[in-house]
Amino acid sequence: MGKHLVVTVDDDEAILTAVGRCLRRDGSYDVRQTLDPNQIIEWVTNEQVAVLVSDYEMPQMTGAQLAGTIKRIRPETVRILLTGRRTLDTAIDGINQGEIFRFIGKPFEDKQLRQAVAEAIKRHEELVALSGDRQRRERREALRGALESEYPGISTVERDGDVLVVTEDPWGEAHALGLHGLDVRLEKA
Repeated sequence: MGKHLVVTVDDDEAILTAVGRCLRRDGSYDVRQTLDPNQIIEWVTNEQVAVLVSDYEMPQMTGAQLAGTIKRIRPETVRILLTGRRTLDTAIDGINQGEIFRFIGKPFEDKQLRQAVAEAIKRHEELVALSGDRQRRERREALRGALESEYPGISTVERDGDVLVVTEDPWGEAHALGLHGLDVRLEKA
């Protein structure tokens, strides 16, 4: 796999440049920058973005609103907010709308931002792995549903108290359902 994609947005070009320079310093990430939050939405929609670093206060939308949109589009993109407003209301808004991973105050320390992004990359990898588990679960449930619709009762176990009720002739029922290869020889294997 190539470098992780980190996207940044800020309406202040000087801050945007500083963030980009900070994150490009060691060459670990593919960093893209924009002044337009709508460009971020387009990138996240079309590409596997690992981390979003966003300003909180922008003219088009807040960073919390952007983070909330990104969370709905691609939940495994980890969201970091940069803010000069260090208030409880800002934190609550970010958490409630976008499940923000980290808040970083402006002006920021390069080391702090790089560390937050490195931790966000690790979290992104965890979320991608979990989404793979979720997809496998969804496929398993879809398969179970398809089997159940094709062969009603196939996934149901009937119990009479602590006793498992097994049909008198399971091999005959399997054959009647068209499940060839399921016969009494399997009991001897």
